[in-house]
Amino acid sequence: MSERVTIVAADDHSMFLEGLSSLIGKSSTFQLLGTGANGDELIALIEQFSPTIALVDLSMPGAKTADILKYVETHSPETQLIALTMHLEAHLAKTLLRLGLSGYVLKESAFEELSDAINNVVAGEQFLSPAMMEALSVVDADEAALTLREVEVLACASNGLSNKETGRQLDISERTVRFHISNSCLKLNAHGRANAVAVALKNGYIS
Repeated sequence: MSERVTIVAADDHSMFLEGLSSLIGKSSTFQLLGTGANGDELIALIEQFSPTIALVDLSMPGAKTADILKYVETHSPETQLIALTMHLEAHLAKTLLRLGLSGYVLKESAFEELSDAINNVVAGEQFLSPAMMEALSVVDADEAALTLREVEVLACASNGLSNKETGRQLDISERTVRFHISNSCLKLNAHGRANAVAVALKNGYIS
């Protein structure tokens, strides 16, 4: 049996956190190591456990998500953050994705979507709820063309390089690679890394 994905979570709504804990506890592939009620407690949990995934409520008190991302980048780079929120805040989401957020899931979504998000992130992809993808596509409407860096990242992917290898070649972090792939997916209306490469090849961005 493969090793379970280790998770910590923080949310200031105790009933939501209890429900989330119960659902994760029933999973045979996920292991919840601890929970907290604010950003500072989440940082303490990350420091204690170095989990694979940290689930963060964007509106809870204590350390802000941007600060948690900066902490993780320095102290627990293997930990990936997935945001759980009730709000479609596209501009905030775009900023956090640029800082290294790996996933964005609406609290109203079914647990299966969170499960998909965790599995995608563990596989090296970013994950956005469909509603957030739509909201971000509106924000990006005036920036439809791929940037040079996005083209470079997709070119590396088309040559078989992993996100980590792409980061080394372009001298950027793996989190930044995932951000560029996610942004490319939005612009190309693609579903995942491989599909983004295929669409970029078809449209002549890469060869």
